[in-house]
Amino acid sequence: MASASTCGNQDKDTHLPPPSKQSLLFCPKSKLHIHRAEISKIMQECQEESFWKRALPFSLVSMLVTQGLVYQGYLTANPRFGSLPKIARTACLPVRNAK
Repeated sequence: MASASTCGNQDKDTHLPPPSKQSLLFCPKSKLHIHRAEISKIMQECQEESFWKRALPFSLVSMLVTQGLVYQGYLTANPRFGSLPKIARTACLPVRNAK
C-alpha cells in the first residue's frame, strides 16, 4: 500500500510551469519544447510534398485541358502567340496558390 502512494508522487512532472503562468491552451501531455529548426524542417517537407503531389499534377492537367479547349475551338488562340499565353496562365495558377 505504501508503494502505491509513492508511485503517485513520481508521476507528477516537476518541470511543468506553475498554473499561474500556463496559457489557456496548455496541455501537460504535449511536449513542452519544440525546436524551431524541427518545425521549419517539417514545414519545408510539407511544402515540397504539396508541390510534387498536388500543385504540379493539377497544373499539368489544367494545361492539357486548356490546350484541348483551344484545339476544339471552345477557347480562341492568340493570333500571334497561339495557345501559349492561355496555357502559361493556366499553369501558373495552381502553383501560385500552393505556396
